[in-house]
Amino acid sequence: MYILKNAIKSITRNKTRNILILIVIVIISISCCVSLSIKNSANKLIESYNSSNEIIGKLTVNRENLRKDVKSKKSETDDSSSNILENLSKLTIDDIKNYGESIYVKSYYYTIQTDMNSSNIQKASSDNQQENLESDDKFKPDDFKNGNTGKSSTVKGDFSVVGYSSLSAMSEFADGTYKIVNGTVFDVESSGKCVISEELAEENDLDIGSKILLENPNNVEETFELEICGIYSDSTQNSEFSMFSNSANKILTTYNTVNDIVESSSDDNKLNSQVDASFVLTSKNAISSFEEELQEKGLSSYYTLTTNTEDVENSLKPIQNLSNYASIFLLIVLIVGGVILLIINMINIRERKYEIGVLRSIGMKKSLVSTQFILETFIVTLVAVLIGTIIGSVITVPVANKMLESEISSLSQERQNVNQNFGMDSKMQKGMEPGADIRDTYQNGNYITKLNAVIDFNVVLKLILISILLTFISSVISTITILRYSPLKILSSRS
Repeated sequence: MYILKNAIKSITRNKTRNILILIVIVIISISCCVSLSIKNSANKLIESYNSSNEIIGKLTVNRENLRKDVKSKKSETDDSSSNILENLSKLTIDDIKNYGESIYVKSYYYTIQTDMNSSNIQKASSDNQQENLESDDKFKPDDFKNGNTGKSSTVKGDFSVVGYSSLSAMSEFADGTYKIVNGTVFDVESSGKCVISEELAEENDLDIGSKILLENPNNVEETFELEICGIYSDSTQNSEFSMFSNSANKILTTYNTVNDIVESSSDDNKLNSQVDASFVLTSKNAISSFEEELQEKGLSSYYTLTTNTEDVENSLKPIQNLSNYASIFLLIVLIVGGVILLIINMINIRERKYEIGVLRSIGMKKSLVSTQFILETFIVTLVAVLIGTIIGSVITVPVANKMLESEISSLSQERQNVNQNFGMDSKMQKGMEPGADIRDTYQNGNYITKLNAVIDFNVVLKLILISILLTFISSVISTITILRYSPLKILSSRS
């Protein structure tokens, strides 16, 4: 109790010195508070973002392996190259289900796509009549029967019909690219229902309940009827000057529907279809293990697993950079602040050598003397930490968001510089609004633009521990330099 009372008296007696220490520790506390809260909030945001944005792997064509094999067989017959291309399309639903039964996969879904024509609706196009005339000139059934060269035996249809295995597969609706504006989406377990674009609906005066008669482009006698249950809008910007979006002629339905259409088409006029699979992986660390498992299960070397990890990491890049900057700033503050506190304490204790000599001469132990000096600094530290925390909590959010804005601006500038290297700093004449610049597209990247940096219990606890540890070390080191002298030597040296 005596030591505590003496420490309080000493603090009030040496106001100037302690105010200086208080100011230094307040500055350290504010800096540490901002750094810790930014780092803590950034880490939480990264963790939350990673948990909410799943790692999705898709089986895509390994074009490198495909080119190598085709090139190596150029000297062989044309059938050799044809076999390679045929093997490329042999990804089946059974294969997908087999690959999906893995400890590295949380869930999976797939789509099937084919091209078809229609006998009762027209495609959404600004030049329907011209296209129809050209189509009639180019693709005549007699041409295929006579085996004319230079013409494919398969005609590409006007409409892209996509079938989904589940609502999870309809990622365009999940991310807001597509949105139902009339009606509702189909039941994925049903068959015969479809959703069309509002552009296609307006072009053909279609509404909910209207029937679409699709036909096989290779055989107009093979027809399939679908009922419209919903109409959707597309928010993406078209890459070309056009009055219709890229999805204007895309008809969405269930996997069962498209699969039934493809399977029921005759062998001589079989519809071509493309099956795409997506696997929701358990974590980013499971990617390499899942790739090895796919190879063990016999996945063709013409396929490879691509994931969205790069998109996720790019979105978090400014946050991660900000967290790293906060760590570096915290380390610099601790080093500089610690050195300043050490110097102040050493000067302070040297000025109080006589007081130390008196206390030691009356029988006070070295440990008690050291405790009193440390206690003085500790009391000042607690007050400074309280003030620093209050100030830090007020300025943390604007400081964090300003730093984040600066980081995003820096990344955008890097992309602009790349554009300029390619000479793309002028107005683009294709796929952009009049007066827009290609560099503007990078200003609205998929970055996280706001950080809600908050000070929670963990931040305050770390702040107190850092401040106490810093002041304790500086006080102990400076006190030891004085206590190594004997009391008589200290008193005799006083002038």
